[in-house]
Amino acid sequence: MHSFEGQDTTQTLAEGLDEYYRLNPQLASARAMSPEAREFLRCHDTAHVVFGCNTSLPHEAVVKLSSIFGTTGGFAVLRGYSLHESMNIYRGLAITDIVWTLLTSVIIVPRTVARCLRQHKRWPWQEFAQYRDVPLGTLRDEFGIRVAGFAPRLD
Repeated sequence: MHSFEGQDTTQTLAEGLDEYYRLNPQLASARAMSPEAREFLRCHDTAHVVFGCNTSLPHEAVVKLSSIFGTTGGFAVLRGYSLHESMNIYRGLAITDIVWTLLTSVIIVPRTVARCLRQHKRWPWQEFAQYRDVPLGTLRDEFGIRVAGFAPRLD
């Protein structure tokens, strides 16, 4: 697990994004895209960090659902997934990853939607610059966000 994926990490949003791009250098180098795609992916990548998701396909599903139900973007974020730059990414997916994610979706979908509906407030999809220097654990407490890999204690 990476630092930005931990529920109570003291890493700031800016540090989490730095770690995310360091772990995924192909993402930062692939930004020779349309301004619309760059803006969408800036917000999408931030959602990865805020919701504590890596780039595995099941976590991508969590990010998509969290972007719809847990951010101010709502269903409008779906436009970004239909951009030709996004479609190019989909074409590179392995069929085994797609099948596995479809099978696990019976758990991923309701769990993610329920977590988003329990948030105190929605994460700002685009206007989040004021949070760059705030620890991710603090942000998650403020918004009521539970990271994808977080299993609540039953005590």
